[in-house]
Amino acid sequence: MSFTRRTAQLLHEDHQQTIIVIEALDQLIARARKKAPDTNDPIVRKTLENASGAIEEEISQHFAFEENQLFTRLEEMGDVSIGEHLRGEHRALLPLGQAVGTMARTALANGFTDESWATFLNTSGELIERMFAHIQKEEMALLPALEDLLDAETDIELSTAYADSH
Repeated sequence: MSFTRRTAQLLHEDHQQTIIVIEALDQLIARARKKAPDTNDPIVRKTLENASGAIEEEISQHFAFEENQLFTRLEEMGDVSIGEHLRGEHRALLPLGQAVGTMARTALANGFTDESWATFLNTSGELIERMFAHIQKEEMALLPALEDLLDAETDIELSTAYADSH
């Protein structure tokens, strides 16, 4: 998908990067559902490293930008429902992302126990499911709304601020 507004395009690119991390996490879970994976395996390590950094950082910065810069603008234009709905999803996703990040870092340092793997599996599974649905909503509703909402000057201002925050 391609957008004419740079802000929408940057958010779309972030979504694509998040999907890559989430899909790798989903594949890790699918391969090791019954037994905790070996955290010394390079693929497992890379997946956990990405989960510990990318998910946690990206969603907190990405969500903050949307809430502080975009939802408020949509609300000023009279569209309150998109922001309210997505804020609610952010409130559910952020602690899940933080929990997965913390568990991934712990596993990288100490490996998984049967108990920690079961918790990681459940929390990651919920994060994956919610994140895929959330990204799809933003791609179908928020980003197209930005195409209509932003003029060229505001788009440059917002896209520059967003790029600088990463």
